[in-house]
Amino acid sequence: MDIKHFRAFDAVARHLHFTRAAEEQNVTQPTLSLLIQQLEAEIGVRLLVRSTRQVELTEMGEEFLPLARNVVRDLESATTHMRDLASLKRGKVSIAAFPSVATNQLPSLIVEFRKQHPNIRIQLHDGVWETVIDRVRDGQADFAIASYPEEIGGLKFQQMYDDEIMLIVTKGHPLSSRSSVKWHELENEEIVLLSKDTGVRRSIDKALAGWGIELNAVFEPALIQTAAALVAAGAGLGVILSSYLPVIDTSNIVPVKVQEPIVLRPVGIITRSDRTLNPAAIVLKNMIAAKLSAKAVPVRRS
Repeated sequence: MDIKHFRAFDAVARHLHFTRAAEEQNVTQPTLSLLIQQLEAEIGVRLLVRSTRQVELTEMGEEFLPLARNVVRDLESATTHMRDLASLKRGKVSIAAFPSVATNQLPSLIVEFRKQHPNIRIQLHDGVWETVIDRVRDGQADFAIASYPEEIGGLKFQQMYDDEIMLIVTKGHPLSSRSSVKWHELENEEIVLLSKDTGVRRSIDKALAGWGIELNAVFEPALIQTAAALVAAGAGLGVILSSYLPVIDTSNIVPVKVQEPIVLRPVGIITRSDRTLNPAAIVLKNMIAAKLSAKAVPVRRS
């Protein structure tokens, strides 16, 4: 017994006529009769009384009719709902992203996506690296845009580009005219570094440890925007991700490349290995990947 039996019974009950019901269901009259017989045999009661002149519902048929119609209506509603999801007529996408992406690269992409699919709701969670990864692991976000996870277990990482860690100095500083400096040249400088629990700081410490380089941190804020403001105010030199340069105030700041070693943070899309994304999330993820993959973040020198 499946949905076609319920639809057949509903059609006969509405028309009280087998020929018209068969035409509506786009089946032959013998096929319709067989469907009714199979339904009655399955539930063990007579639903219809059929004579040469008319068709009538039995008492059991009257009882069963609203139940059968509920089955048909619920299935049609579920089918329509799923088709709407598949065709992006409705749905929701939850994204987690660390600040440099959430403030710089995502807004225009989300607006573009919403113009194409106005009935899709998008939820954006911006936060520090650990929070972003946790939202994916916990299922609160469909996918995240962040740097490569230190613990990749249960996750998939699709790299899009490398975010370069750069030096920022105030205009007029002796290093502001340099196109690049080496990390060991900074050992005696006062530097605004990010706090040790940030992904950027961990990347720097890990990279410099192999070179025997130690930096003199005078301030260790958690946010890059705070670090940039401290540098602009004259607190010292600073480090920043290249992706932040377009969204911070550079009126008194000059970016300088840092080498030996060059410190890169691979940025990509993070998903759970055991989770299948909904259609809207797949489309948005692919759109973001296409726009940002291999895209170099421009370095401005003012």
